[in-house]
Amino acid sequence: METIRTYTNTKCELEIAKARLGWLMDRKEELYCKYFPITARYKDDVISGGEQRNDKMDRYLAELYDVDIGTGLSLVDEINLQRTTVERLNGYIANMTDALGRMGGIEYELYYEIVVNGKRITKAVEYIAEKYDRDTQTIWKYYYPKIEKDIKCLTTYSESTVNGVV
Repeated sequence: METIRTYTNTKCELEIAKARLGWLMDRKEELYCKYFPITARYKDDVISGGEQRNDKMDRYLAELYDVDIGTGLSLVDEINLQRTTVERLNGYIANMTDALGRMGGIEYELYYEIVVNGKRITKAVEYIAEKYDRDTQTIWKYYYPKIEKDIKCLTTYSESTVNGVV
């Protein structure tokens, strides 16, 4: 059962890293739109005089590479860090999925069918019951409760990220 918990925690960590990366990319796009808007703004008064260095790209890059006091990283560095984190966690999930697929036992196979193959819980229970020549009520009563908490953890987190709550 520790394997299932580890897989569940890693999967949740991956979803958090993806959500953070998405937020950082949105911040970068917002910053870009701030300096390079799609529509030009109308200026009422045109004041001429004096030489003014008003290069938008310089200001954009300065703000993009400005180090945040809270994280100690610039926006670009933080995006790169999150990308490597997501790639690393994807590799872990791929390895764990392979290992979980090779494991035996009703709980592991039931969990694999629900989480990895994406079957609905009822269909997965029916499939496992047929595969092991057991009654579906036996699977529901003895095997599903052992993995229910981990499955609910994943589904609860997935629903919260879809609704924008992270």
